[in-house]
Amino acid sequence: MKTLILEPGWIWDAQAGLRSGRFVVVRDGRIADVTTQRPTLDAERISLPESLLLPGFVNLHNHAFSAPLFRGLADDIAEGELPGDIVYSLLMPLGDIAAEVLDAEAIGDVAEMALLETLKGGSTTIMDVWRLQQAPFIERGRRLGLRTYSCPYLFSTPKMDMGPDGRPVTAPETAETGFDRVMELFAEYDEGPRGRTRIGFGPHGLDTCTPELLIRIRDVVDDIGCPLTIHAAQSQVELDIVRARYGKSPIEHIRDLGLLRPGTVLAHCVMATDAELAMIRDHGAAVASCPYAFSRFGVAVPFARFLEAGINLGVGTDGVGLDMVAELRAAALLAKVQAGRGGIASGEAMLRAATAAGAAAIGREDLGTLAVGATADLLLFDLSGARYQPVWNPLQALLTNGVAADLHTMLVDGKPLIRDRRVQGVDEAAVVRRGAAAIRRVWDAARRLGRVPAGIAARMA
Repeated sequence: MKTLILEPGWIWDAQAGLRSGRFVVVRDGRIADVTTQRPTLDAERISLPESLLLPGFVNLHNHAFSAPLFRGLADDIAEGELPGDIVYSLLMPLGDIAAEVLDAEAIGDVAEMALLETLKGGSTTIMDVWRLQQAPFIERGRRLGLRTYSCPYLFSTPKMDMGPDGRPVTAPETAETGFDRVMELFAEYDEGPRGRTRIGFGPHGLDTCTPELLIRIRDVVDDIGCPLTIHAAQSQVELDIVRARYGKSPIEHIRDLGLLRPGTVLAHCVMATDAELAMIRDHGAAVASCPYAFSRFGVAVPFARFLEAGINLGVGTDGVGLDMVAELRAAALLAKVQAGRGGIASGEAMLRAATAAGAAAIGREDLGTLAVGATADLLLFDLSGARYQPVWNPLQALLTNGVAADLHTMLVDGKPLIRDRRVQGVDEAAVVRRGAAAIRRVWDAARRLGRVPAGIAARMA
């Protein structure tokens, strides 16, 4: 029975707030005690007098594989440079090429490189949406020790294309939606409601999945209790398509399909009205917001409205920087500018979104907290450096001045994945070398095939 004692300067969770002079005892993967008396147990200790101990970040929406795949290609896009919405004119086509060019081992190498970056960014739990060809993600996440909620994409057609008008082209549902493959992955890998590896469904969106497919997913989620996430109200293109087909908005459509409910994680919702946000709140669904990703396209995520709507609001990195500290800072600054009030999006509010709210969204009351008996997914940030000193409030210090590189210790299920700022048991240089080489093969193929717009292809050095 291995015991670890953490001796930070401060601890924080959404339930009890900020506290100093606390000692946290971890045993058998759980928090065994939180006490004001220094334990006299004969145990390993991590003592950092100017550090902040937090519950692990729940990254509620991510596309880890996409981060290196699109790195530098989806930035600084000028007006008219793409023939249509970026999802269908750049992101989907490049994903198709990756599926054609890379074998399972190379796909795993890219996934591992991205997951390594995600881990170092403070995410202990990741809800990740990926194409079915990227299933090696599961084993690579296990290898690193992360808590992963894998929700593979499903579409009503096996392959997405874009018409001359820049809109997605879909056809009636076929037999090859990927549904059966997700069920196979669930049977093979899912570890149950309290497991470290979960498998669920990630239907792409209301514009790319037929009602029949979504109802089928709804029914099996009811039956087996697996995770579910879906993009919703993320673009004007989506709104136009859904309204033209069904005579309603995406949020109304998902409500009428019986999927607006606790356990459903809606990604983005940047186009949702105030009335629709109230609908989401009242039906108990959660929203995963990723302001950093949308901001680079010139789209302002309405984070201030999300906060004020009282919805269960989580945060994700959406396959861009994969750094939750940077994502929380971007979200907070955006909300302050939108509201015109510096007091909105406080450190407490942002950390709540990244911990307790994210945990609630996936039905894990044992995560996102420092309560006795909770699962020991923990982050210890070293605040002794010049960028933090002197520390007035450690939460503000981290979110205003902090960097993920100051993550001293990360525990998942009580096991150190990062110790003394170093990822444990991983040859980082080798992981990066293999992953980067695989991505360059995709870029070379995309340039050779002329499958991405010329202006974008010219950036593929």
